[in-house]
Amino acid sequence: MKPEYKPLKELNDKTLKHKTKVKVIHKSSPQQSPNKPRYQRLLLKDDEVHILNAGIHNERSIFDSDIEKYAEALERNGEYELSNAMISAAPPQHASRPNEYSIIINARAQISPLITDATALGPQYQAFATIPRDAFNTKLIDILGVVIYVTAPKAIYTSQGIEDSVREIYLTDHSYDRQFTVSLWNDVLRTHEETLNSWPDSFNVVGVLALTGRSYKGFTLSSIMSTRIITNPEGEKADALKAWYVR
Repeated sequence: MKPEYKPLKELNDKTLKHKTKVKVIHKSSPQQSPNKPRYQRLLLKDDEVHILNAGIHNERSIFDSDIEKYAEALERNGEYELSNAMISAAPPQHASRPNEYSIIINARAQISPLITDATALGPQYQAFATIPRDAFNTKLIDILGVVIYVTAPKAIYTSQGIEDSVREIYLTDHSYDRQFTVSLWNDVLRTHEETLNSWPDSFNVVGVLALTGRSYKGFTLSSIMSTRIITNPEGEKADALKAWYVR
């Protein structure tokens, strides 16, 4: 008999015991709030929400000491059975609609993976030549490339006067005969600042995960909350790219 899962839309702060089936669609890098513990945000979806409205996702956060504990237990693209996590009202700055709730993982929560194939959860690297040049394509893209150049940070102002920070990385790989541009924005840029500052010293082979197409000075791949940088990627594709660069 299949387990009965409670839909995400039915969870609220009165829910005591529950079991849900969720998929992690976004996973941010750990962030540091001023005068507060570190936190990490994820976006989850379930089958019912996905079918009814693909734009509705419940948010959940992992706080401070739990970040390392759940770093590998909850991966992007992973599907999990989640039981008895704490439910609380979503902070207004993170809520996408009124009366939205967050799932907070703590000691009482139970997490069981429904996908055990590690290759399905790991990076799905695409060669630069195969990336669709479509700024409206919502599929997240993982890339592997040789860093050619990193620009200095600069401020971009929106039409509403809001300041965004951006830094561009120019990369290449064996499939592409010119440089490819990746734009890192705001929190992702600040999280990886030390790493980016070290790159101009050498031509590093790096992985950049969870990018999306964007129209910025032409087509570029841009960071979102889930974007992560892997400074020493492993695997057959990484080894092949390193060998290609050495040659």
